[in-house]
Amino acid sequence: MILNISATLHYTASWYQIHVAAAKAAVDAVTRNLALEWGTDYDIRVNGIAPGPIGDTAGMRKLGPEEISNKSKEYMPLYKLGEKYDIAMAALYLASDAGKYINGTIMPVDGGLWLSRPRHLPKDAVKELSRTVEKKSRNAPVGVPPSKL
Repeated sequence: MILNISATLHYTASWYQIHVAAAKAAVDAVTRNLALEWGTDYDIRVNGIAPGPIGDTAGMRKLGPEEISNKSKEYMPLYKLGEKYDIAMAALYLASDAGKYINGTIMPVDGGLWLSRPRHLPKDAVKELSRTVEKKSRNAPVGVPPSKL
């Protein structure tokens, strides 16, 4: 069983995210095509998970800094961020016998966020946010992060 991770960004358009949307769409295409080819030829299942905003992750720290994270929850169908546990349980389901007949599926794990469009901020707000994120990124220490072991 192969499990790929993509996103829901490419399901609709998002400001300044063409590079990410193209890459994630490619991951989904590879997932579906390999599911067909390797499922038939080698009995290997290939599925994907498309996480939404997951709290306490590098992605949320970079793309959803505190400046907007509290306000952004108001636009989410479940009014909260997902947890790493949510992604782990989806992966466990797809990799277990419970998901043994699932092949070529990309499972959104985003609390229904991709269904509630439009979710984008106004273009000016995205520009301001991008500048804030870039400034924080440039001021962050460079090098290998300390081990958590």
